[in-house]
Amino acid sequence: MKAIVYRRNGEPAEVLALEDIPEPAAPGPKEVAIRLVKCMVHPIDDLLIRGYIPEPIPHGGAVPGGDGVAVVEQVGSDVDPSSGIVPGARVVLFPVHGTWVERMVVPETAVFPVPADVSDEAASQVVINGITAIMLMRHALAAQSVVGAASPLLVTAAGSSVARNVIALARIRGTKVVALVRSDASAAILTESFEGLPVVSTEKEEWRAAVAGAHGRSPSVAIDPIGGAMAPDLLGVLSDHGTLLTYGGLDPQPSQISTITLTVRSQAVKGVNAPSWITTTTPEQRVRDIADLFAIVRSAPQNFTEYSEFALADAVSALSAASASPRRGATILKFGI
Repeated sequence: MKAIVYRRNGEPAEVLALEDIPEPAAPGPKEVAIRLVKCMVHPIDDLLIRGYIPEPIPHGGAVPGGDGVAVVEQVGSDVDPSSGIVPGARVVLFPVHGTWVERMVVPETAVFPVPADVSDEAASQVVINGITAIMLMRHALAAQSVVGAASPLLVTAAGSSVARNVIALARIRGTKVVALVRSDASAAILTESFEGLPVVSTEKEEWRAAVAGAHGRSPSVAIDPIGGAMAPDLLGVLSDHGTLLTYGGLDPQPSQISTITLTVRSQAVKGVNAPSWITTTTPEQRVRDIADLFAIVRSAPQNFTEYSEFALADAVSALSAASASPRRGATILKFGI
């Protein structure tokens, strides 16, 4: 079978290769054999391949990818058929490692059935980005409860996939949102996507006042993947006892945050990531969270209509497309082509 493999870090075009590797063994107890259909290409894939995020490379080489949509081919013993994990079922995979491969065996705990009304394209886009949104929303609501008021959330980089999922989930939860983007053009696009959503562009000098006035009060939580120079500005527009939730660092500059200001205003900064989902939730909560993923797809279908697809053999081109800036829409690897 085919897989994308790299044996050293570096420029993707120089280190990635489409190779024939052995078929996986039959699934053991509580394991599932699956055939990959589609998976989304994420910026973190590029960072791992280049070695910007240190991760050991196994002796036989590493296969990129951490999620995907697949079809169940075989189940091991003790896999409960009432879960919907049966041969022929479409499933999403998370968390897993090495999904840029045609077939693999994964734990039963990393496999969740996809409803019939959710397409492969949407399912592949919502896995990691949707789980990240769910984790962010969980922490945001907990932070709001400390403040004791239903203040709006401030969502930065609001045109991104994760942010759009956060906005959709906030609307499902009945939580008010202020969206922050870097340009008036991005603001116009997002306004078309979400009717009635207050969208503020940092191109305007008065953006801080616009954020505070969007719902008549300052937000108590900001959700941000940028960091760097933006972090102190975000803390400045938050209310006292507010929380900055960060899930990335698109700006590589260190954030100049005043601990005096944090102390006086009783504010907090907290990091959130998708991989911690598997260690911080119960099996029952994970089932509910996966249901919320598909609720996001149904409530905001516009979040999943723009994408480009690449065959597995074109993984290098897919990585380039996923890392391009400016970029609109997802990049998806498709298998069996």
